[in-house]
Amino acid sequence: MSTRERAQEFIRTHGQKASDVMTSKVITVAEEVPLHEIARLLEQNHIKRVPVTKNGELVGIVSRANLLQGLAAKGAKITSLSSSDDKIIRETLLNSLSKEIGITTINVIVTNGVVELWGFVSSAAEKRAAEVSAENTPGVKSIENNLGFLPAISD
Repeated sequence: MSTRERAQEFIRTHGQKASDVMTSKVITVAEEVPLHEIARLLEQNHIKRVPVTKNGELVGIVSRANLLQGLAAKGAKITSLSSSDDKIIRETLLNSLSKEIGITTINVIVTNGVVELWGFVSSAAEKRAAEVSAENTPGVKSIENNLGFLPAISD
């Protein structure tokens, strides 16, 4: 990390004012945005909650916990979880990732045969191996590889 980045991180972790610790690039959604789009937004941007606005005014906040509560209340009726084919694809792929490659920290979402890979890996080889594993899983129609890289740790 550069000196500037270290200084910014220090301010964020030790600051005493809201301006020191707040997020300045706020991502918001309108009330009409479907929950699956909000879930994708949270995952893609590595955030835990998103403000909901109406006519430019804050009307609420949706958190990851809110999404889980909504799913539980509806009996978790999600297409990817209600389709037995998608469940089999997901389980097969997770098994392959874990046993053949040693990757256990990524999330796999399967909807109508479309595999989405989410999370972080340590190298480009791990990212590609996850994609190859998905390509070799029966029933997969296409793959969206959204895997990012963990920051390098220096001694």
